[in-house]
Amino acid sequence: MMIIAVISIVGGTFTGAATVEAPAFYGWKNPAGQPLFPFLFITVACGACSGFHSLISSGTSSKQIDNEKDAQIIGYGSMIVESALGVISLIAIGVVWSQTSAGGGDKFQLSAPPTIFAGGIATMFASFAGEKSYAVIYNLFTLAVSVFALTSLDSATRLCRYLFGELLTPEGKTHDDLTGAAKFFSTPIVSTLIMVFIGCGMGFMALSQIWSVFGAANQLLASIAMLAVCTWLGKIGRNNKMFYFPMVFMMLATITALCFTIVNGFKTIIAGAQWGTYFQVIWSIILVVLAIRLAIMAFQTLAAQAKEKA
Repeated sequence: MMIIAVISIVGGTFTGAATVEAPAFYGWKNPAGQPLFPFLFITVACGACSGFHSLISSGTSSKQIDNEKDAQIIGYGSMIVESALGVISLIAIGVVWSQTSAGGGDKFQLSAPPTIFAGGIATMFASFAGEKSYAVIYNLFTLAVSVFALTSLDSATRLCRYLFGELLTPEGKTHDDLTGAAKFFSTPIVSTLIMVFIGCGMGFMALSQIWSVFGAANQLLASIAMLAVCTWLGKIGRNNKMFYFPMVFMMLATITALCFTIVNGFKTIIAGAQWGTYFQVIWSIILVVLAIRLAIMAFQTLAAQAKEKA
């Protein structure tokens, strides 16, 4: 934790000295006309509560630690670092806001978040390391974002294979015991190809379309992870009330955001949309249906647990 604290202090020292140009507050709606709720909690909440990280930790991190007690410092420390990254990202955008398309400039397009992030970080470094450092830092952070995307794709593909195996294999059984469709779809090559097919379909979507669905899906997954832990704690007789507010709030925020996406998507389709909008709407509808179904099951379980205690 000491290392994490030092990194946060050093990063905060450099970023805190930067000149931030972005307007502090637009009002309850952003320039595009979107309301502050729920999009504020979709765009900046990843550092505080990330569903993708909860899924990664269940499938990979849990297999890499020697002691269960280590999970707390690893998980909590990781989210502190990512929260710091979120703050630095906001500062980086503020530093170059006047150079973005939304801020009246023409150097950075608001539809290309990685270049704005890299440009903001490079600008901050150039302020004390010299202009020659700008190109080096810009290329380095652009590469870092690209690597993040590639490693996320690798992790998502592997997790898809894990999930198909877990969903289709009854407790106490192995893949060899399965028959029919369950055995076919849980085969590693088949489940991997399904993920690849989904990825190819997302290739028809614009970055802004992918990002809106990804952000909502990530936070929706966070609320589902809290639902799972909440019901598990209730099952073993432990206190789980601390999960009630954050999981309900996060689920309402993400489902509301997805509903906005669906409505706006249908409007775009009526106006003559490209194929990417169809994929965006389809994935959003699937996520909403699955989320509501899981929420109903979880709250029924919680209600049954409360009734048993009474």
